[in-house]
Amino acid sequence: MKSTVIIILLLSLSQVTFSQTSDFIVLKKRNNRTLKTYYPGAFISAVTYHGFEINGYIKSIRNDSLIIRQEELRLMPAGVGGTKVDTFVYTVGFDYREIEKFNYTSQYTWGRKKGFAVVTLPKLMMIGGTGYVLLELINTAYRRESLNDDGKLLSMGIGVAVAVAGYTINRVSKEHNRVGKKYKVVYVRNSE
Repeated sequence: MKSTVIIILLLSLSQVTFSQTSDFIVLKKRNNRTLKTYYPGAFISAVTYHGFEINGYIKSIRNDSLIIRQEELRLMPAGVGGTKVDTFVYTVGFDYREIEKFNYTSQYTWGRKKGFAVVTLPKLMMIGGTGYVLLELINTAYRRESLNDDGKLLSMGIGVAVAVAGYTINRVSKEHNRVGKKYKVVYVRNSE
């Protein structure tokens, strides 16, 4: 009985000794402070230079490539005129240097920004400001009035300012998590 237990213990110990972890990717600030570490089994949310959104779990990292398992919920046809929600699962692999933007902060939930002020408000400001200025110009031309009457230039200037502020907010939020701006990606190869 003792020899059987010792053999099992030695075999399990040898299994642990010869196991090897995978490569991993570290997201660092310019001052070498680690922001996030990506390893097999971790969730990753990012966008590639081609605009492909990555939201999935890392299956493996090897030879500078990420293999990711993504899941999407889709409506699928079921029977005559009916639909059902089904999970569509696929695996995709690509080079880690193709990632333009990592979504690593707490403002992201499953790859999408959360909050009205971050997503919708800048777009509404751009549409509203531009629409107001265009409508005021069309109404002024239709009525054959002067632009200097009743403070129209001031109100159109406010509309332009609102549109520019929305554009600025939208531009700053898009540039926030880009590779090369505030952080760098370090690929850590596991030595054999």
